[in-house]
Amino acid sequence: MGLKDKLNGVGRQLRSKAWPALYSFLSDLYTGLSMLFNSAVSLVARIPFGRIMQRVAHLVVTTIHNLLFKFLLPKKYRNLSREEMYSIIFKSDTPAGKQFDIILLILIGFNILVLILDSIDAVHDNLKWLLKVVEWLFTLIFTFEYYLRIYCHKQPSKYIFSFYGLIDLLSIFPAYLSLLLPATQTLTVFRVLRTLRVFRVLHLKRFIDEGSVILNALRRSMYRILIFMLFVFLIAVVLGALVYTFEQGRNPQISSIPEGIYWAVVTLTTVGYGDITPVTTMGRFISVVVMILGYSVIAVPTGIVAGETVNAFHQHNHRTRTDEFFNDGSDDDEETDTNETTTPSEPLSLPGRSAEPMQTDVATPRAEKYCQHCGHEETDPTATFCKHCGTRLSNIGSHSWLGDFFST
Repeated sequence: MGLKDKLNGVGRQLRSKAWPALYSFLSDLYTGLSMLFNSAVSLVARIPFGRIMQRVAHLVVTTIHNLLFKFLLPKKYRNLSREEMYSIIFKSDTPAGKQFDIILLILIGFNILVLILDSIDAVHDNLKWLLKVVEWLFTLIFTFEYYLRIYCHKQPSKYIFSFYGLIDLLSIFPAYLSLLLPATQTLTVFRVLRTLRVFRVLHLKRFIDEGSVILNALRRSMYRILIFMLFVFLIAVVLGALVYTFEQGRNPQISSIPEGIYWAVVTLTTVGYGDITPVTTMGRFISVVVMILGYSVIAVPTGIVAGETVNAFHQHNHRTRTDEFFNDGSDDDEETDTNETTTPSEPLSLPGRSAEPMQTDVATPRAEKYCQHCGHEETDPTATFCKHCGTRLSNIGSHSWLGDFFST
């Protein structure tokens, strides 16, 4: 028997003894790790996370409350009732409320200025820590203000889920989220949306009325614009596939249908980045057609919105004149009752003419509902659907979707 055969025999003996020992070791290790994992899971399951989070939240709220009402708020505001605090924070018809809102708008403006300066490399390198401290100071101020709004509101959940409540939350949440994800720090720019309170603070009712008219026009034309955009999308897909047919193999910039669709959208919307250009004769011809067609893409939705805006302004003016007519009519009735000199049963007569009953204009019935699709105004309060197009009618003046936007 040679040396090679002896070594092979020794190797077979070692393998025959080592494999069972290794298998036994791995089996014991797996069993031990499984027991350790099960013990850890059972231990974690016994931890009352809900109770811990509740206590942590209670501790945070108590800390904020004590800081505000014992140290941070001026002494004359520490003993105010919730109703008085509500009138200051949520109302702007009192000197204190208007002053509070103006100071808040000034703070928001300075905070946005700090965010803009922090995005400039030269300023960020020289004033990094100062801007960071100022930013967190603004964050704490807005956090305390958010707590006060929840504290004094009669229905806290109504404020939290309102338009301004969500904006107030989004204005402070990114700052705390940046502790885990630093890139989210720039999302605090949402605080600029809080300046929408200027409409309420300065009582810009005219701007609110005009804005509601435009938003109503956009809402009524939404379905037609969506249909038109779907049509434009289909055209872009067809043109993208068509230009790919002529450009494939000759133009490396258009090597797939998605790239052709991208080119069609960029050209059809008259943006024209220039990163993709056809090189074939048919491709250039299609480019000319798409560029000319792009002007129609701009004109059609503009005409739709402009028409609806004109109709909305006419309806708004009609409702305004109707309200003025009814108000003037009621005033005239009061004056007639107080200064009446003739009896209603005796018609007035002029010299040389026979007495004739006076012709009075009958007021047009006031519209109660309107159709969002065709703009028809319905005077029958019991009607549910439009008699022209069959769309469900909406109540005039019920702008719940808009009221929350311009109110607290």
